[in-house]
Amino acid sequence: MYLDYFKLNEAPFELVSDPRFLYLSPNHAKVKSYLQFALNVRDSFVVITGEIGSGKTTLINDALESFSKSQKVLINIQALDYSSEEFLQAILIEMGIKPYEFSKMQMLEQIKNTLINYHRSGRKAYLIIDEAQNLSQSLLNDVRYLSDLELKNDKLLSVVMVGQPELNAKIDLPEMEHFLQRVRLRTHLKALDVTEIQRYIKHRLTVAGAKLTDIFEDESFEALYVFTNGRLRLINNLCDYALMYCSVEKLGKITPMVIQKAAQELQWEPYEARFGQYKDDTQFRNGASNKPEKAKLIVSQQGRVVGEFILNKDSLAIGRHKSNDVSLDSHKVSRKHAQVVSQNGKYYLHDLNSTNGTFINGEKVSVRQLVDGLVFKIDQFYLNFEDVVQAKDNSAISQVVDITRGKPRDDTRILPGKQPTVPLTRGDLIV
Repeated sequence: MYLDYFKLNEAPFELVSDPRFLYLSPNHAKVKSYLQFALNVRDSFVVITGEIGSGKTTLINDALESFSKSQKVLINIQALDYSSEEFLQAILIEMGIKPYEFSKMQMLEQIKNTLINYHRSGRKAYLIIDEAQNLSQSLLNDVRYLSDLELKNDKLLSVVMVGQPELNAKIDLPEMEHFLQRVRLRTHLKALDVTEIQRYIKHRLTVAGAKLTDIFEDESFEALYVFTNGRLRLINNLCDYALMYCSVEKLGKITPMVIQKAAQELQWEPYEARFGQYKDDTQFRNGASNKPEKAKLIVSQQGRVVGEFILNKDSLAIGRHKSNDVSLDSHKVSRKHAQVVSQNGKYYLHDLNSTNGTFINGEKVSVRQLVDGLVFKIDQFYLNFEDVVQAKDNSAISQVVDITRGKPRDDTRILPGKQPTVPLTRGDLIV
């Protein structure tokens, strides 16, 4: 175990939900305030969405720890593929009632009477539904009915629904307008960006008792983002494996190359290559699309252009086999050699552990952010990356950072229609 090696009191990246390790990014802090609002007012109906592994459950547990239970009753449900009767049974079981021989009408009546008793005793009831995207339209209507229960103009039940982004699609349907009108607060829990990943990791290391919080090199956070897209659960998995890898290999710090090695051991490709078809839909109805404009690769061989390839999907495969999007006919090119992935409007080159390597400025790279005009080389082929957005803005980017090395390097540019004049040598091709 790596605890002694890094002088930690406990594992910093366990997957169990522990409020002690909760990191509040600005977005997480906002969502937490919404939860606390819902737990402190009588008439509330809150919908919170977020991707798998974004920290929703940890936020809920933290919010529940923050208020006195003497005057509040929590009905905490994790939504499964329930029938209407099973859903009501789950609620009654949380209320301490055995409902197995009740009809649906009897269960609804029992829930109402129990809520009235709570109200008369000065206690407020909260229905918290986790994984709410699993609820059918019929069950959502049951939730709406329960939220409408009143006694002398006082609502008997407040509702907090927490789920994945597809919950938005369900409640935005035209036939769910009557449900949507009940929602008082609605927000989305976003993934972390690179800066927040760094703060998140240092926070968890501190809680775990680390005397030094620079166990991770600064350049490693970009690599973590490439493979996790800021998803907390994925970050925890990858960081835990990286720490173990370092302890086994007797390495002092987590570097971008360690992140790359850990991802390879876990058989992970960059996030967009694995999950690009499940993009984080943070927009509600009528939201504008933020899909980046297209970029392209111009492939040259021996001073002439042999192909242009539009980057119109999340991952572009490069290799010798004809099944790749970009097929390079050379025995020195691996069958699956490299790929270019797009992620939040940025593009990354990822070498797929190829035999002979992928090179920029004569140096072998594994993961690298691409900028307009950057050229990389695979065997005798030069691939020039052109970004429509950057070209339109006429951005003058003179330096880029290879996240596997962390040192600024001059960008290699070629003008459209011209070919690089760097001579090929055997040392450039074979590693």
